Parts: sequence; structure tokens; C-alpha cells
Amino acid sequence: MFSALVSCTIHIFPTVWQRTHTEHTQLLKRKHRYTVKMSFSVANRENELVLTTPKRNELLKDGPPVRTRCQVLGRGAYGTVFKAIYRDHSVAVKIIKGQAVSTLHNESHLLNLEHKNIVRLIKTESAVAFGMVIMECPKGQCLQQILETLALPLFHRVLITLDIVAALRYCHWNKLLHLDVKPTNILVALGPRPSGMGHHSSYQRSYICKLCDFGSSIKIGEYCARQSQNNGRGTLRYMSPEALRSDPLSGASDIYSLAITMWQMQSRRLPYHTLTCNESIAYQVVKHELRPDNYEKLKALSVDCPKRVPLVGCNWLYVNESSSQAMSGGDLCRRANMLACRNLNFETSCSSSSREIKKKRRQNRLALYFDSPAPHASTSTCLESSYTDLYRSCWVSVPEFRTNSFLLRNKLELILSRSSPAGLLLGGSGRDCVRL
Repeated sequence: MFSALVSCTIHIFPTVWQRTHTEHTQLLKRKHRYTVKMSFSVANRENELVLTTPKRNELLKDGPPVRTRCQVLGRGAYGTVFKAIYRDHSVAVKIIKGQAVSTLHNESHLLNLEHKNIVRLIKTESAVAFGMVIMECPKGQCLQQILETLALPLFHRVLITLDIVAALRYCHWNKLLHLDVKPTNILVALGPRPSGMGHHSSYQRSYICKLCDFGSSIKIGEYCARQSQNNGRGTLRYMSPEALRSDPLSGASDIYSLAITMWQMQSRRLPYHTLTCNESIAYQVVKHELRPDNYEKLKALSVDCPKRVPLVGCNWLYVNESSSQAMSGGDLCRRANMLACRNLNFETSCSSSSREIKKKRRQNRLALYFDSPAPHASTSTCLESSYTDLYRSCWVSVPEFRTNSFLLRNKLELILSRSSPAGLLLGGSGRDCVRL
């Protein structure tokens, strides 16, 4: 009897001890993971600017920190964008140099406006030396980075364009012109990672596009009053002919820039990529109606045009037929150089090797967000042709003849209905080509 009890105890005790030891080990692992997570969170918080009142005053006085571990979201001619913490929320803060503090007036146009397709402005502050813009910081990437990583199917190009059209329509309704629409100023906010399209699964969109950087924006009717200040508005390669001529602007100027962006999403090239002389681009766009898809003319200009044209040697003469005003080549050159300086975006600089590694990682990650079923060859060609005709109708030289935002939205929705997974399941063919 005693021996049986001892034997039973010997067999039971290891089992109890093993179970207790396993539970204790799991508890230690959970505690270790929690500690690591907390340490990582604290480390991230230490690497971000905490925008308390004393810290904001310091940044306005001394400018952005030179040596910092804070995450830099972008650099440009006018300032630097950092990731920061403001009132316990993750934000983006743009610290603007003194000579460009006047752009805070333009940024402040958004203070009383709110739209799902526009990056929300939280606060602006200015001082003698520097200015500051605090805005929301959605998780995602700018459209330029996405275009450098992978080719977007037509379905997603149309969705992105529709988001920006919605943002511009809201701005124009509130008498506001953006005047710097380009891929680096379009933030693609990514939501929960999708599981992928597959052949039998229904597509669910997992991103939304937001228009940002209103440093070039003006109120409609305000431009003529401030025209004498000769401030550059926008990025030269995306600017409309009337903007290059300093004519009165309208919502059609934003539509023109959006058309250049639509072309860039399709071609994955920078506008006028074969030309390095911004003065030549400005002259050709205004005088000879050069557009990014005129590859033969671009090739000829790249051979004939020198890489750098001195301002003193410019002898162009452009005559504005509508206003009978003459703009000399020297004036156009100086204006082109001034406008080309504006290039503030959400891109960071890095070495070529690390850039390739990051690009590969982004490509694998983004492929899930921009998946789409491949249409029939005939349907794809037809829809691409419709898309091309649409952006070409938006960059004609005469603003009044451009497709307006209302018609642009309707025609994009028509293309979307034929390029969406639901439309493809209906058995679209070449005979169903969208007629715009």
C-alpha cells in the first residue's frame, strides 16, 4: 500500500512540476514581450518631437534640430517636415524657413475647412526667423514613392484621381485654389492590410488619398491683388500656361496639374523627363503647347537644348495675345528659376543601396493594397485609350476649353465601372469601349 502511494506520488509530482514550470515560463515570455514592446514604444516616443509650448517656441526661434534622431518625413527648399507628438497625437510638423514664412498665410486657408481627401491642418505659428505648420499624419506614403515602387493598374489610378477630384471640388467650392497638385503632394493613407484579391474574393479598398501642402494656395480673386509680390506658386513642370504667364487663375489651373499627374501615374515618368532646363520647359509649354506625352518633340529638344541656359543669354520674346503683354525671355527665365525652387514633399534622401532594399520591401507590401484582376487585352487597351483622352482634354491651353471637375468625375466613374472587378465579371469586351 505504501509502495503504491510512493509510486503514485513519484509519477504525479513531475507532471505537476512540469505544468507549473511551463506556466511560469509562459508568464516570463509574456512579461518579456510586454517589456520589449514598452521599451520600443518609449524609444519611438524619444525619437519624436514632443510639441509642448516651450519646445514650439524653441523651434520657432532656432529652427529645426540639426542633429536629431527624429523621423524626417520630407525636406525641401522651404523647410523640413518631421514626425512629432502634439497633445498625445501623432502629427506632422513642417518647420518653414524665414524667407518662406509668408507661405503660412497660404497654409492657413485650411484652418476652417475639413474634408476626408485633404490632410487636416491643426495649427500654424510664426515668428521672425521660422514658421510652423502642424497637421495630421496619416499612416501611408506619398503617391510619388508608390509610383517609383510599382505600376498601378488602371482601376487604382482612377480611384486615386477621383479622390483628388473630390478634394479639388471641395476647395473650389470654398473659393480656394491649390496650385501645386503633383504626386509628392498626394498622400496615400493605407488602412488595414488586405488579404489580397484572388479569383473568387470581392475587392475591398484599403486606402484613401489626401491632398496636402497648401503652401501655394490662394483664394479665388486674391491672386490679382498679390500678383505684384511676384511669389512663385507651384512646381514649374506641373504649372498651367496661364500660371506661367502670371495671368488670373481659376479652378482650371488645378485641373491642368491633375492631368499632368494622371499622365505620370500612367507613364511612371517625371514630366518632361528628358529636359533639364526649366527655362526651356516654361517657354515651350507657353509658346508651343509642349506636353509630357509629346515624346518626339521632347527628344528633339533634349538634343538641341543645352543642359543649362544662362539667364543673361536668354533672348526669347513671348507675346500674350489675350492681354497684349510682352514677356521677355529674361523675365521668363527668372520666373522659371524662381518657380522651380519649390519642391517641398514627403520624400527622404538615402543611399542607393538602402533605397533599393526599401523599395523591394515597399513593393511586396504595397502589392497587396493595389491588387486588381487583369481585364481582357482588348478591354484594357480601350480603357487605357479612354483614360489618355481624358487627361489630354484636361491640359489644353485655353482654360475655358478644359474638362471641368464635374465632367471629369463623371467620365472617371464611367471608366471605373468598366475597369472594376464587378464590371469585368460582366464580360466587358472591346465593343464596350468607353466613349468620352
